[in-house]
Amino acid sequence: MFIFCLLILFFLNINPILASERNLFGLHLTQSADIFSAKEIINSSGGDWGYVTIVIRTDQLDKNTWQSFFDNCRKYHLIPIIRLATVMEDSTWKIPTPADIDHLAALLSSLNWPVQPKYIIPFNEVNHAKEWGNSIDVKNFVDIFIYTAEKFKNYDSNFFILSSPFDLAAPEKLPQTKSAKNFYQEIYQYNPRYFDLIDGLASHSYPNHGYIGSPQDSGQTSIRGYQWELDYLKYLGVNKTYPVFITETGWPHREGVTKNNDYYSLKTSVDFLQKAFEIWEKDEKVVAVTPFTYNYSQAPFDHFSWLDPDGKLYPEYQSFVDLPKKQNHPQQTTQFQILKINLPLIIFSQNKQNGSFELKNTGQSIWGETNFCLNPQSSDNIESTPICTGSNYIYPGKIAKIPFNFTIKYYLETSYLGWKDTPQYEIKSLSPTSTIYQPKDNLWTRFKTWLKEFMS
Repeated sequence: MFIFCLLILFFLNINPILASERNLFGLHLTQSADIFSAKEIINSSGGDWGYVTIVIRTDQLDKNTWQSFFDNCRKYHLIPIIRLATVMEDSTWKIPTPADIDHLAALLSSLNWPVQPKYIIPFNEVNHAKEWGNSIDVKNFVDIFIYTAEKFKNYDSNFFILSSPFDLAAPEKLPQTKSAKNFYQEIYQYNPRYFDLIDGLASHSYPNHGYIGSPQDSGQTSIRGYQWELDYLKYLGVNKTYPVFITETGWPHREGVTKNNDYYSLKTSVDFLQKAFEIWEKDEKVVAVTPFTYNYSQAPFDHFSWLDPDGKLYPEYQSFVDLPKKQNHPQQTTQFQILKINLPLIIFSQNKQNGSFELKNTGQSIWGETNFCLNPQSSDNIESTPICTGSNYIYPGKIAKIPFNFTIKYYLETSYLGWKDTPQYEIKSLSPTSTIYQPKDNLWTRFKTWLKEFMS
């Protein structure tokens, strides 16, 4: 039966997408500058368009900084997953206000993201009081989450809202922590619309308690914790199916500011993580995995850091650099703005004429890296070349001057130049018997424009 299905797909010219064909590998970054070294790991050994998870705080909303980060993601082929956060107050994370969400949504919607969709994680492990204004408040969290999801979706339907990940190992120990099981249950009882608004599950599937589990373990506090979450949501009555994004995971190691022999050695923790990736890769529900954390060599997360205090990769993690990886092919919008078309002042029929377009890249893709070509759609009497960038890289926000040529083969009362997604540019004959043409706009106006450009 499987072979039969493959044959059908072949004859229908459809490529079957198997779980093993996607690239789920990524890293959790603590600062935007880490992208320059992390990219060498994420997309090494044949990989392309891996993932980065990073936090944006309400006191770090500089537009240029974040646009630069997205531009680097585009350049280095990294898919960003952005987690929303506020600021620390007395060692706890401030509860976000509607105004905080408004500022975050306004900024992130104003940026040119590298790909579609645009992944957003609202907040973090709110079943810890310290993550939510030193309180466990399910109703307040749900209200703010719904406000956040709706605010982002109102800006752009391409925002992909992930669930707020929980600490799956947290005990029911109020007022400090609430178990993930009870938190999910109370969300469902208070307002199940929460589950309608999320597009995917963000999970912190750690080998916990104590981070001494093995890759073979299963259940709530294992690397398969996301499966427990999905099963429990179904038990509660949630019928929606979610793709899974494991945005935090991994085994801490003994190395750090001070040695901690309660954890595994670097070799064992790395070997376990590699075995875990083999397991996740076989699960078609898992879209991305970004282990925590790439660069945090100081307390309290030094034992999770892939980099040592000198900023160098621990040698044991070289196995992830060498690990063969696959390629993603994310969706990117291709858009342009016509700034100017340059046509000859006088056009002779039966002769090849030269012109050019000045186009601004207003989309997500890099022209030249992706194929950018506008096929001719001129009147029947005009033969013209396509508008193509060729191998030159034109980044979003940049302008390209693209040449073309055309020939008027015979007379038509209505003649025009045109390409896909461009206006029609009318070409007028001086008379039905004339072999001389000119653009529809006033010849004198075009001459003055030409003279001005020539003199400058």
